[in-house]
Amino acid sequence: MSAQTRYNCRTQGGVAYQSNSPCPSGVVIYGPATSTPQRNETPIPGTAQAPANLKYLSPRCASLNDAIRTAAARGLTYNTVNDMRREYSRECSESESDAYSKLAEDRRAAMQERNEARNADKADRERASLREQQCGESKRILLAKRARTDLTEGEKAELRRFEENYRSRCG
Repeated sequence: MSAQTRYNCRTQGGVAYQSNSPCPSGVVIYGPATSTPQRNETPIPGTAQAPANLKYLSPRCASLNDAIRTAAARGLTYNTVNDMRREYSRECSESESDAYSKLAEDRRAAMQERNEARNADKADRERASLREQQCGESKRILLAKRARTDLTEGEKAELRRFEENYRSRCG
């Protein structure tokens, strides 16, 4: 769809109108209007985001909450919305309080799970680092003992056991 130039015109008698073509002579011209046609429609109001505690409300209170939240978009009058708010306040104050408590409890539990997972990961990394250090130290000891040529039979047996332990832990 291409945009058309619209002209705002006014007659000598003061009557204003818009035209797709330039205003005729004898008419006061107020220049081209915006390139898109003006709309006299009122925009449809949006709806607010649903509250986080909505899933914890009783079905009746959740329904009332949704009705109030979407009232403007559905074109309900101020009086109707006001009546719904009074009814919600009267019927749902306890349910809403419980819903916020449950929401807070769920958020605390989720945060605790994340913290526990983070701590478990940290402990795993620390164990892996410690194991790597121990294996490095064991390897250093093995290399030093293998380099010795004056080992007794007991020391050679101990070296074999140490090598087996090294392979089972670090291999």
